[in-house]
Amino acid sequence: MIDFWEVVKRSETGEKIHEEEFNRRVGRVSAEVIKKYSIKYNPEEVVCADDALADRLFDAAVDFFLQTGVYCTSTGRVMKFSKNELFDSLESAVDQIVWGEGRDQKIQKARKVEDPRPVFSNYTLVGNPYSEATFLQAAMSVAKEPLADCFSAGSLLHTLGGVEVRSGSPMEVEAAIWDIGKRREAARRVGHPGKGMYTMVSAAEHADAMIAAARPEFGALPRDAMLCGAVAEMKVDYDRMKKVPFLLRTTYTIGGLYGPLMGGYAGGPEGTSMVLVAHHFLGRLVFQTEYSCCFPIEIHETCNTTRRMLWLVSTSHQALSRNTHLLHFSNAFIAAGPCTEFAAYELINFGITSAVSGADLSPSAVARNKMPERATGMEGRICTEAAHAATRMGMTRKQANEIVKKILPKYEKDISKAPIGKTISECYNMETVEPTKEYLDLYEKVKKEVGSYGLKYPFFAR
Repeated sequence: MIDFWEVVKRSETGEKIHEEEFNRRVGRVSAEVIKKYSIKYNPEEVVCADDALADRLFDAAVDFFLQTGVYCTSTGRVMKFSKNELFDSLESAVDQIVWGEGRDQKIQKARKVEDPRPVFSNYTLVGNPYSEATFLQAAMSVAKEPLADCFSAGSLLHTLGGVEVRSGSPMEVEAAIWDIGKRREAARRVGHPGKGMYTMVSAAEHADAMIAAARPEFGALPRDAMLCGAVAEMKVDYDRMKKVPFLLRTTYTIGGLYGPLMGGYAGGPEGTSMVLVAHHFLGRLVFQTEYSCCFPIEIHETCNTTRRMLWLVSTSHQALSRNTHLLHFSNAFIAAGPCTEFAAYELINFGITSAVSGADLSPSAVARNKMPERATGMEGRICTEAAHAATRMGMTRKQANEIVKKILPKYEKDISKAPIGKTISECYNMETVEPTKEYLDLYEKVKKEVGSYGLKYPFFAR
């Protein structure tokens, strides 16, 4: 495995080019390798069942990565890696992670395509912002869920204690410390004090604030995780890289975070799927990741539940599951908000698609990940129960494709005007932190309908 300081050296000595030139390179090489390896989107095979295509996609990603490299925006230089360095990094990757401690300890193991083992699920609220008054209950709503193997929370609205939290200010450090403390308090209050945190902080952007908060006295457990995010497409900067030397000298888990934009520099679903696979190579070589989280999104709709995006999700995860033993989470970004049938259909489709493609699950960014207080633990439940049902009935990709295609007409034509749904205080009892009867009844109705399409819920009848 290449040494991190060698990576830093290459960020200072690599080819010097302007960022726009690198962006054009990404687009040009992406188009070339997609044509070379015959990667073609099929709208009727939303959940891809073509092993040969998945393998060609992986080969295309390798070719693309070796030609393109990784751009460091802090130095304006390209870091290049050899094929041997790339494959050494993939071979040396862990194939399991221990999350949490005590009775809350869970083990995540690498999955394969059509794996009958249940998905490992991180329940998260991603970037949906909450006020100080509702942040704790929102975190409790995900931490208490029985199928949440680990958890995360949302982000904080713009103030803490009446003071604006500005990026790069001392208040960002204060907000990060407050954030991790509230997450651990949430886990304790719902009876899961040892539940692992998939990412320790969302209320901060800069590395110094995240590192300052990552201490046991603030709530961190020894194997809690910190995410190192790439910049779309195939870029990093020194602030993100600063986390690596800190994490390598701790017991914390190193996560990678990648969100390529479909319709951006990589092009359509074929190019974006390939670039998403290549981002995992970036993660292993630059960040030395132990797991990765993928949230490809459609540039205009800010979601990944459309027909093209589900194909992208299925092909990219299959390419990784068939050709590596990497641990990779599939992060749902849905258009609709909580307590809507629209959202339930999106979540079920995403859960099924990810599960049969060999991914683990990270639901969910809700209401396009931007509407305040509109994400709850219930969305994670809907997505994860669908994924568990699919794996436990031994669902094949072809079976999944037929079910997903039956659900798609329920929402795809209206994706641009998806309902924003209800806030957590409108669809949860905030004293008991339980979903309302309205929300539970809505889910039961959708579940019964989807059951008639072939998805069996034997373990989750209510």
